[in-house]
Amino acid sequence: MSRRVLLEARELAVRRGGAEVLNISSFTIHENETVALIGPNGAGKSSLMLALAGLIPSASGVRLFRGEPIPVGSAATGYRRRIAMLFQEPLLFDNTVFGNVASGLRIRGVPDHEIRELVNASLHRFRIAHLATRSARKLSGGEAQRTSLARAFVTRPELIFLDEPFVALDPPTRQLLTDDLKQILGETGSAALFSTHDQWEVTRLADRMVVMNNGMIVQSGVPDEVMTHPVTDFVASFAGMRSRYGEMALPEKT
Repeated sequence: MSRRVLLEARELAVRRGGAEVLNISSFTIHENETVALIGPNGAGKSSLMLALAGLIPSASGVRLFRGEPIPVGSAATGYRRRIAMLFQEPLLFDNTVFGNVASGLRIRGVPDHEIRELVNASLHRFRIAHLATRSARKLSGGEAQRTSLARAFVTRPELIFLDEPFVALDPPTRQLLTDDLKQILGETGSAALFSTHDQWEVTRLADRMVVMNNGMIVQSGVPDEVMTHPVTDFVASFAGMRSRYGEMALPEKT
């Protein structure tokens, strides 16, 4: 059974300083789908995520969530409460880990007894229950990002955006968090759009891989297909596969 479209953008353009930095003719994310954005710095990955999340204005285009137009400005509050976003650097409040994870629920007016239950469950899910009373300022990089993930998922987002969330972490921590994220996405059913330069993350997490360059999508497909059948020399060189020049083994996806 095919999955229903969750988020769709058509003819989406973003301009900064008079220059066009994003020009997307069509883009979709389906329910329960994990999509990876790859491309060089300046390719438009962050701009696409920020525009889809409604955090930067678009010069033109249509954005639809479950088939309904996404409002702009203050009218978009309902949409923003159905999504979550993580950045490279965890944006944590000067509070305890528990207080940070609870913040989104408090903004939504969730009763205190329900907050305690949901936060404790999210802390256990991300293996940081023992850090509940610790100050966010005393966390390691991996602990801080786990706290950010726990805060994002505790609100039960239908879609989560992740802008290179593990890039600043050491390889062992990055691998553990990637594996945990894969499991939790499967458990929660949230869709995800993440940007990365790490092909292992793509093959481990993504159902679909989208290659960007100069603000445009140049190829989209399942990771194996994009890596072994790139449509341009740019995709071939950036994806790190040789395709027509010779085969390269893909990491195993379990």
